[in-house]
Amino acid sequence: MAKTTSVSVRMESALNDRVTAVALALDRPKSWAIEQAVRDFVEAQEWQLAAIAEGVRDADEGRLIDHEEVVAWVRSWGSDEELPMPTCD
Repeated sequence: MAKTTSVSVRMESALNDRVTAVALALDRPKSWAIEQAVRDFVEAQEWQLAAIAEGVRDADEGRLIDHEEVVAWVRSWGSDEELPMPTCD
């Protein structure tokens, strides 16, 4: 079993009530519901930060697609002359 630690959190009473309701509906302890919520938040933030860092690296290395090419591609969607997806040069 992974090592755990206790953390104290302040939250609005209404949010606390919602967390309690979810935990009860799932027949799980409130601490489990809070841990799941924090885990989901952290994973989403880590993914977003990694994606931003990857985008910055791409930009730094010149792997970019011209904005006008993307706009033209999107505007062509659903038309008889749909353009291929632009690629980095």
